[in-house]
Amino acid sequence: MQRILPHLSRLHDAAGRFSHWLFPERCRACAAPGAPLCAGCFGDWPRLPAERCSYCALPVLDNGDCPVCAVESPAYDHVYTPFIYAEPLNTAILAWKFQQSLDWTRPLADAWASAWGEHPPSHPDALLPVPLHRQRLRERGYNQSLLLARHWGKRWSIPVIPGVLRRRRHTGHQLGLSAAARRDNLDAAFALRGRVPDHVAVVDDVLTTGTTAAQIARTLRDAGVQRIDIWVLARAL
Repeated sequence: MQRILPHLSRLHDAAGRFSHWLFPERCRACAAPGAPLCAGCFGDWPRLPAERCSYCALPVLDNGDCPVCAVESPAYDHVYTPFIYAEPLNTAILAWKFQQSLDWTRPLADAWASAWGEHPPSHPDALLPVPLHRQRLRERGYNQSLLLARHWGKRWSIPVIPGVLRRRRHTGHQLGLSAAARRDNLDAAFALRGRVPDHVAVVDDVLTTGTTAAQIARTLRDAGVQRIDIWVLARAL
């Protein structure tokens, strides 16, 4: 068997190269050949300005905190994202999440990672994907946050711990809810099972009001976690 495995690996690699030659990569947005996301479409994605809140990443007039975080800092330490949740990026994220367009996983994850270059935006001991309730997971078939965490964990050799955070109850969609309604919807929705390191990054697709991030961060703080970063694809304004 040990003699056969290298041959199978070479056959698999050859099949992959042939498939790539036969069906070359095309941009997921405009279908231009050459890459999963072409430079033009990547350049169209809206970016956050350099002047942003040191906690929640909302744009501010100068370096400092936004009016909300200046009064009461959130339970998490820092949000890392280069993008604004707006057209055309939001269309890609919605297709990825709700239309089974899993071929968006790699271009979305790679685009976010490319903003930081060779090194990650912070150096957590582990990545914790935001969990889906088992009912939502059955409906969707995959957890988009786990897909991102695995991609980024592999890129920067950071362990991914998918089972330590769990969603205790089915909360329904947050899309379109006010900040107050989101808080009520997520009240006591998360719990820990198992130990987590002192420094973690919570991975999600979009930060809107920050309610989900705050609820998870409070759960982690209660467990003694010292630093909590939030890694998300995009920040809604």
